[in-house]
Amino acid sequence: MAKRKVYAIVKGQTPGLYDEWFGTEGAETQIKGFPGAVYKSFATLVEAQTWYTERTGQQPERYGRLASQPVEQEAVKLSIDPAAALKAGKTVIFTDGACEGNPGPGGYGVVLLRQDRKELSNGFARTTNNRMELLAAIVALKQLTERTPVVLYSDSSYVVNGIQKGWALKWRKNGWQRTEKGNTQPVKNADLWQQLLALSEQHDVEFVRVPGHAGVPENERCDRLAVAASRRSTLMVDRGFEEG
Repeated sequence: MAKRKVYAIVKGQTPGLYDEWFGTEGAETQIKGFPGAVYKSFATLVEAQTWYTERTGQQPERYGRLASQPVEQEAVKLSIDPAAALKAGKTVIFTDGACEGNPGPGGYGVVLLRQDRKELSNGFARTTNNRMELLAAIVALKQLTERTPVVLYSDSSYVVNGIQKGWALKWRKNGWQRTEKGNTQPVKNADLWQQLLALSEQHDVEFVRVPGHAGVPENERCDRLAVAASRRSTLMVDRGFEEG
């Protein structure tokens, strides 16, 4: 049985949190045909509420079964403890991407921890969330001038699975083409996947999936950096997106 999702709508007919996608009172009805709709799906109510509140500055209305469901912050245990990784001499990197509109204005945020702490971010006028997630990891790894063991935390399944499950390797082997339902088509964001794959091979990188908006401090910080960067008055051009 598929796990139910929570849909957070920041811009739509009736903004708020929804527990259904279809139906007259579902999330789809709230964003369908709405210009510039901003929304995202989450695995938990905590993640959805945090994301909504960070972008609007207010608590969301909750609909359906969510209306009476309490919000409790659960402790998150990562598969690799960041403090232990640092103690073992590894570089610890947290990354995140954000995009409003998807495509729309976007940004990335990075927190890089070694002997010191470095924060990086930048914003783009028109891009996608997946591109910002990829670019965050790329920018972070480019900071490393020598081969080193790295633990890179991302809340993007797209990024983590792309490396861990060998998708990127397979795409590169096939000339950055993929086959879906018998049809061959170019891999989306191939320009960034090429860079990330090459950089991950230059270092000993362990990619770790971290739940987004689940109280992991550095992940939360990356999200704030990414969102703030996407809202800067001057934004860069994502040429890979525009030309792709």
